[in-house]
Amino acid sequence: MSLNNEIILGIDASNIRHGGGITHLSQLLAHTNPEESKIKSVVVWSNENTLRKLPNQPWLSKKTHRLLNGNFFQRILWQAFNLKKELNDESCGILFVPGASFITKFKPVVTMHQNLLPFENTEILRYGLSFFFIKLILLRFTQSLSFKRSEGIIFLSEYSRNALRKYVNLSSIEEMTIPHGIEKRFFKKPREQFYINHYSNQKPYKLIYVSSIDLYKHQWKVIEAVHDLRSSGYPITLELYGKLNDRAKIPLMNAMERFDSNGEFIRLNQEVPFNEIHNIYHEADLSIFASSCETFGQIVLESMASGIPICCSRGSSMCEILSGGARYFDPMNSKEIKSCLKEVIDSPILRSELSSKSFSLAKRYDWEFTAKESFRFFTKVYENSFRVK
Repeated sequence: MSLNNEIILGIDASNIRHGGGITHLSQLLAHTNPEESKIKSVVVWSNENTLRKLPNQPWLSKKTHRLLNGNFFQRILWQAFNLKKELNDESCGILFVPGASFITKFKPVVTMHQNLLPFENTEILRYGLSFFFIKLILLRFTQSLSFKRSEGIIFLSEYSRNALRKYVNLSSIEEMTIPHGIEKRFFKKPREQFYINHYSNQKPYKLIYVSSIDLYKHQWKVIEAVHDLRSSGYPITLELYGKLNDRAKIPLMNAMERFDSNGEFIRLNQEVPFNEIHNIYHEADLSIFASSCETFGQIVLESMASGIPICCSRGSSMCEILSGGARYFDPMNSKEIKSCLKEVIDSPILRSELSSKSFSLAKRYDWEFTAKESFRFFTKVYENSFRVK
């Protein structure tokens, strides 16, 4: 391998199988312009389902293997015994691992910190002594080891960078914070806001919470807060959109049974396909996000671009993304969630101010910028690896 201006980037997407990981990788590749980069072609390895969701580009080669379509241990075997050879066969100069964990001896490698959950002790303890608890501990170990062996790390937020520094010495590793972008289809100018007496139980004020349902998302606390407001005469409904994880099923169902046993104002919906999700935001009046652990918070960014007021958890990276474009609450305190919602719902002036502020902030996030900066970082790490040698 020699330093040149015709770099081939290899991407190990063996651990990218759903959710935000696929969104980031697909958007990164969709908005890349190789003519503006020293990286002239890309080879990505993953399972068939993930590859189908990636864009077709003349400079992009998609490759799979029977082990990549298998279980976790089969994917590990592929990384250990196949990846380095395939990278060399394709003349790749650098490897990008968006799923963080890798075991190949190929160098240089750029990883990405997308999963904050294994690095937050308070969040891990929510799961008790369970299989998922053990999985998170193992992820912390394997990802920390991979980050230490990386030549470069991409962070999505300063919060996630600082969180990882508690476990990994980053002094000898190239690092850069490059946030997610947002697609243009999400953008909708903030609309006129009305007093709450403009609404009724027949035409309610619609709250949405878009997110997977898990222990650190606190949907049951939101349900209790909405119930208390509804009991005070507020004509509001709450729509939940997202995959229901088994570990969160009991607290969610208990809250729905306790606070809305007749199904009058709480709606539990299936996960919406990503290419349709913008419609959910555009039809809502207010977005709630009550997660206590987020590396970035793409859902918050989608709400911002959609021009609706936001009530949000003050935990994790949320304030970094939203700044003054939301009202904040403690996601584990239903009374505080209620007070936050009440303050925003009671004031159409405040709603207009928050919507306009967050809509303006959302314009700073662009997938073309994300792609350009990412590929510039890959090139920097590639070139620096030769200077070290």
